[in-house]
Amino acid sequence: MINHGVRPIMRIPPSGRVAERIGRAARHRLGGYEWVDAFRRTTGDVVLCWDEYTGVPAVLREHHKPGRHKPVITGVVWLADEVDRVTALFARHALPKAAGVWASSGAMISRLERDWGVRKAHHVPLGIDVDFFAPRPKTEERLVVSAGNDRHRDHQLLIDAVRRLPGTRLEIATRLPIPAEHARTGLNEGQIRDLYGRASVVAIATRPNVHASGLTVTLEAMASGRPVVIPDTPGLTDYVENEHTGLVYPVGDVDALAKCVQRLVNDDAMAEEMGRAARRKVEREFSTELQAARLAELILAI
Repeated sequence: MINHGVRPIMRIPPSGRVAERIGRAARHRLGGYEWVDAFRRTTGDVVLCWDEYTGVPAVLREHHKPGRHKPVITGVVWLADEVDRVTALFARHALPKAAGVWASSGAMISRLERDWGVRKAHHVPLGIDVDFFAPRPKTEERLVVSAGNDRHRDHQLLIDAVRRLPGTRLEIATRLPIPAEHARTGLNEGQIRDLYGRASVVAIATRPNVHASGLTVTLEAMASGRPVVIPDTPGLTDYVENEHTGLVYPVGDVDALAKCVQRLVNDDAMAEEMGRAARRKVEREFSTELQAARLAELILAI
């Protein structure tokens, strides 16, 4: 952001046993939001939050404190899918007061305006560190890789699809309960990067959603020069060009998912060309530098 006219000041979350206990209790009882962090003193002219769990409390804090309040710009990730009553109550009260609301899933924009009272929502594509996630020659044949922990992941569908492909192996980096033969747990970011480097293809299976579940993994894999297989969920398909940077299948269709994976593990030339095209697309449209520029533009427009 410094390159684009904004000087960020990063706020360190509160630490210590007491703060952690209070924060945990507040999250549990009050919609999952980070209340303790949000109500600490802030510096700077504008408050920028990554998602609604810090953004909603920040908006409420600024609009209920005496004197001049700071504008709050917040990302939103989960609200277009299922949220509980308390979470929704606070969001509907706060989001219309935000100076800006943005989402990485283009499918969420109309819903934020229609259902949550947002005056004008902005689509800000997610960015990935293209230096950290860089292309490497694959080191294993017929290895399918996936990752992810959110509630919309459907790892079992991917397991069932790969089981139909003799000689093809599957590794999934996740904390979700899946058969131990496929699970890779406790991996740090560098180990996740190495997992992509070993893969022939990175495949994702999710249940229907509009917040683009699987987006981070998709872009990390593309930046790593790997072809991706993704479901046709709205938002996620904004990032992948079918038959060019990856393959898209109907969400929940195990036969179609298996066929897409089979095409790529059986055709190294096609997989490598898609991987190169995926890398070019991320460099051109979805780097962290580009996302920082887009967020800086929102801040400077206030």
